[in-house]
Amino acid sequence: MKIQKTALLTSVLLAAYGVVPASAASDLEQEPTIPQKVTTAQAPAAPSGTTVIYLNSSRILNSGTESALNRSTVVKKGVTFVSLRSLAVSLGCKVTYQASTKETTVSREGTEARYRVHTKAYQVNGETKTMKGESYEDRGVLMVPLTSLTAAFHLPYVLQGNQITLYPGGSGSSGTDKPEGPQTNEPPQAYFTTDKDQYRIGEPVTLSDQSTDDEDAITNREWTNNEPAFFEPGTVEIKLKVTDKHGLTSEYSKKIEITSEVMYSQEEYAKRFTPAGGTFQVSGKSILSYKALPYTYTTEPYLLFRASGPETVNSEGILYQDILSGPARFLVHHKNNLATKARFYLVATNPNDTAASIQIENAGVAGPTPYPELSGRLAGVRYLESTLTGSEQRSVQIAPGESVALFPKLNATAAAPGDVITMNADVTSDAPVEYTMLMVQADHDPIAVMPSLPDLNPIESIVRGTFADSTRVFEYDGTVGTEAERLPLTDNTTDPFQRGMDGMQDSVAINSGNYGVLYKIILNHVAPDTLIAFNPRGGRYFGSARVNDRVVEIKHGDGSQDSATVLYRTQAREEKVELWLSPAAGSNLPFSLLFLPISEK
Repeated sequence: MKIQKTALLTSVLLAAYGVVPASAASDLEQEPTIPQKVTTAQAPAAPSGTTVIYLNSSRILNSGTESALNRSTVVKKGVTFVSLRSLAVSLGCKVTYQASTKETTVSREGTEARYRVHTKAYQVNGETKTMKGESYEDRGVLMVPLTSLTAAFHLPYVLQGNQITLYPGGSGSSGTDKPEGPQTNEPPQAYFTTDKDQYRIGEPVTLSDQSTDDEDAITNREWTNNEPAFFEPGTVEIKLKVTDKHGLTSEYSKKIEITSEVMYSQEEYAKRFTPAGGTFQVSGKSILSYKALPYTYTTEPYLLFRASGPETVNSEGILYQDILSGPARFLVHHKNNLATKARFYLVATNPNDTAASIQIENAGVAGPTPYPELSGRLAGVRYLESTLTGSEQRSVQIAPGESVALFPKLNATAAAPGDVITMNADVTSDAPVEYTMLMVQADHDPIAVMPSLPDLNPIESIVRGTFADSTRVFEYDGTVGTEAERLPLTDNTTDPFQRGMDGMQDSVAINSGNYGVLYKIILNHVAPDTLIAFNPRGGRYFGSARVNDRVVEIKHGDGSQDSATVLYRTQAREEKVELWLSPAAGSNLPFSLLFLPISEK
């Protein structure tokens, strides 16, 4: 509140600060100033005795008589500075200077304020107070924060458009810093700094947003040319427009120079500075010329239960069913195509004479949502996060002959017509368990109606089935990243598709795309300054990858092969890097992992 109050009061006091005849006004430097394009509520008509100043101008009106300030209003780091002597004189104050103490004294009607240069401290009637910024000298003129005067002499004010009206105040009024006259909401004050004024081509530009608002209620920031780096020489003007919750706006701009000296090319800058999860441009065709890593893999014995056919479900029924024992992985991806709301369930039935135990290890559920790519991405993100946190781990005990609906999040919310749900999950059972994926109308009991539900056929070309060995582990001991390299996956050439069985139709099933397979890529020797990236080869892709102990989201919406997502970047030493990823439901395949050397600084 006080910071913004300072900004406005400073503007107000500008009107009140030093005034000289218009003919004597000097050329004013256009340093950062309070923006002109500001609107506020209608101000009352200014009575006789008021002082009016104009933002970004030396113009000042005292009781209707125009003159000019002898220094321009200057905003530094969100604080407005004005000439102490000229403003004080225009307000009818007496101003004196004591050479022995180097103090400027401003007095009026029993109030005395003392100022010194190069300090934030000033005194009001002997009491030390703190200004919002440090006073300074401009060609022999003492410049102080405007609010130090409005607070000291209790000057009410109002801002309307590009002018500030100071009303006759009284230094004998109460000791509060708040003006007691007409007031309106103060506009925000846009302001930012750059770490330098001159940059080389490809040199990072650091911006520091120092915008303020009296209510701390800036709701929108609109930047122009706030690029992290520039790749053409010349002058660049960076602009910032801020808006507060009342719709008031403020603008600030600054020019920087880009020299012809090159620090980084655009390609090298992108490889070095694009953050994890960010995308950068590549040549999709040239990637095919990269050296391919010698891909061979071992497996872990997870049985994959892929329930994604039919993907579009037109009636209640059983979507997929099979009996699994031991480690099992689930990929579920379906769309409700009924005319009413529906729920999806994964039901576990114990066909044994003794109790069965299911240990849920990892899980990620997303939806219902009308966007299949979003559902697929979020389910994958949550699944990989659970592998790091263990947040989904729990045990389920099932009595002989009992049926239990697993994963309550899967059916917690009814899916509207057109909505999609997705789930990735890992479990382990100590006995054979029959798993049934089904969809019923939202108000039906899945356990009660399950015996009467029909088996649904895939209909579409979407695959369902049971597939063995659904974790593929690629561990590589060679050095990666000394040259541009790639690892093509899910292409059915380097990385063959799984063969399995449709347990309901007793027919061969091919897991096209290897959806549901978990890839564990273990690279024991990644060279220093190597960029690891994800490159979609089959079109739109929205997924995720676990890189060491962090999950990175992947978003490629344009269907182009000419972009890549940063997954990881090694530093100045060789590192071991482990990546886990599973093809995201609802996205297109294949994809490649890229390993690119980053040039030296």
